[in-house]
Amino acid sequence: MTLTRIVVLVSLCLLVGCFGSDKIAPVSGLVTLDGEPLAGAIVGFEPIAQEGDLEAGYGSYAKTDDDGHYTLRSLKNEEGALIGQHRVSVSTVVGKEGPNGEIMGLTKERVPPRYNNDTQLLIEVPRGGTDVANLALESS
Repeated sequence: MTLTRIVVLVSLCLLVGCFGSDKIAPVSGLVTLDGEPLAGAIVGFEPIAQEGDLEAGYGSYAKTDDDGHYTLRSLKNEEGALIGQHRVSVSTVVGKEGPNGEIMGLTKERVPPRYNNDTQLLIEVPRGGTDVANLALESS
């Protein structure tokens, strides 16, 4: 086998993941704002690149139910999130795209910017996953 073929084969393996799949773990929890369940919020987990990583990986998202509970699904439509450190955001803004691509009917954000646009929330997703990735947010 020539060196060129080896390089091509290794590159393809890295692209399709033949050296192991991404490590996903189930994640769920409860979101509260000022002690009350936060219904209809969008929860986002964005992985943080670790030293030596070329990229952080793909995120996971969920919408809270009427009781504030959520269960994450990844952008690859897998239940859970990548194992490791994540920056977490929570938002309640909802809108629809109009006929010309503009955003219409935005609802007022109930969550302070420190939990969405300027989030500093960090959660470690453990290997076995977690069902207590609870987020107790405060409006003041």
